[in-house]
Formats: sequence, C-alpha cells, structure tokens
Amino acid sequence: MAYIGLAYPIIARKRDGPEYYDGILTGKAVEAEITPNYIDTSGYTDINDLGQKKEFAYADIKLTTSDLPDTARAIALGESDGVSRDRDESGMIGLGLMRTRIVDDRVTYEAIWLHQTKLWEASGTSGTRGETVDFQTPALEGIAEPDENGEWRTTKQFGTRNEALSWLKEKAGMEGET
Repeated sequence: MAYIGLAYPIIARKRDGPEYYDGILTGKAVEAEITPNYIDTSGYTDINDLGQKKEFAYADIKLTTSDLPDTARAIALGESDGVSRDRDESGMIGLGLMRTRIVDDRVTYEAIWLHQTKLWEASGTSGTRGETVDFQTPALEGIAEPDENGEWRTTKQFGTRNEALSWLKEKAGMEGET
C-alpha cells in the first residue's frame, strides 16, 4: 500500500454532538502530519492482565496549505477581519483531508475526518533565495482529541475522488456545494 497524494483540506465549526457547519476548503493541501499519542494504562490492570495496555490520548496535527483565506482563519483561529488579537480563540472544529491510496495497482481515495480539533498558527518564515523563488506556505498546528463519543478520527475508502470529496463536504456541512 502506498499513499501518493494529499488534497482537499476542509475545516468546519463543530456544534454540540457530531454535527459541523460553515465548512470551507482551505486552499490546496501541501502536507499533513497526524501523530497519535497514547498513554500507558498498564499500571491500572489486575494481576491476571499480561502485556502492555495503551489508550489514545490525543493526536498532534501539522497542516500546511497553499492558502489560508480570512474565512478559514476565522474558523480555525478565531480571527476576525484579518486581524490577530491576543484573545483570539476558535472553538473545536472538524478537519477533513483526502489522500490517494494505491494497493496492488488499484487506486482508491481515502477520506479522513478528525472529529474534534483545535488549531493555532505555526511559526512562519519569509525570504528569497537569490535568483530563485523560495515558496513559503501557511501552516497550522494543533491537536485532535476524542469527541463526546470517544471517537477522534473516521477514515473511509472511496472508488472515486468525487465520492471522497462529497463525503468530506457532507461531514463539514457543505451539502449542495460542488
């Protein structure tokens, strides 16, 4: 199995429960890193339990996109009118991504939805490299944690890119958008 592409970073505001709204595509995906973190719960078992026990705690997220429009900044970071303030804070959001997956020469599309995430702006640099262009793109960092049902991620496989994108848009409350 191999993953060969990343696309469609979508964020959406989270309502109470498993519902999302105000979904928006946040440019083109450049890179995404999702690192699950676990806590060791072996010490809380009885003498008959053998082996290591681990439980999901949270996942670190790093997301780089080609663009982060003002609307996306408002949802992801809590900013308004393009102004960053000392007390800006967004609520929990949903985050969706799609990646292309190849298994035995068969291409499928994997849609990933992170149920409950909190993002903040990563450090950024700007510069030039002599006579060549040195591109910098917006980056966000954050965490994904379990929602009220203990779920933190849903992953689904689709036969077409459009099916995967439609599912992500439905999760984000973007029904009817093309």
